[in-house]
Amino acid sequence: MTVKELQKLRRQELLQLLVEQGRAIALLKDEQEEKEQERLQFEDSNERLGKKVEEKDVLIEKLQGRLAKKEEQISELNQEKEAWCSDRQAHLEQSDSIADAVLRLNRFCEIAQQAADQYLYNIRQRCKGQADMKALEPADMGRSGK
Repeated sequence: MTVKELQKLRRQELLQLLVEQGRAIALLKDEQEEKEQERLQFEDSNERLGKKVEEKDVLIEKLQGRLAKKEEQISELNQEKEAWCSDRQAHLEQSDSIADAVLRLNRFCEIAQQAADQYLYNIRQRCKGQADMKALEPADMGRSGK
């Protein structure tokens, strides 16, 4: 409203206008107080969330430290596993060569046993042959030579 329009209003209309403006001001003040309360609640909530984020960040740092230690332990265990596997493979290869050596030694012993059996057989055959020859000799021949 302009000044001329205000001057044309009667006293009752002016009072009514003032009352309406007072109500509007009161409503705006109430609304402002509500908004201020909401702002304070948001600030408080924001502070709490900020503290929680900081706590979570600290927890994350601790967990990252633990994770790094665990990864280091895993790396050490993997190295130990690789060393063990290499050692085990060497033992397996060695046991394969030992098994081969045992098989060759067994074969050698079998051949030696066959040779010993053949030798004993030949000796027995000779002894038997000599005994047969003595049996064929006349009893007199053995005595007449004296």
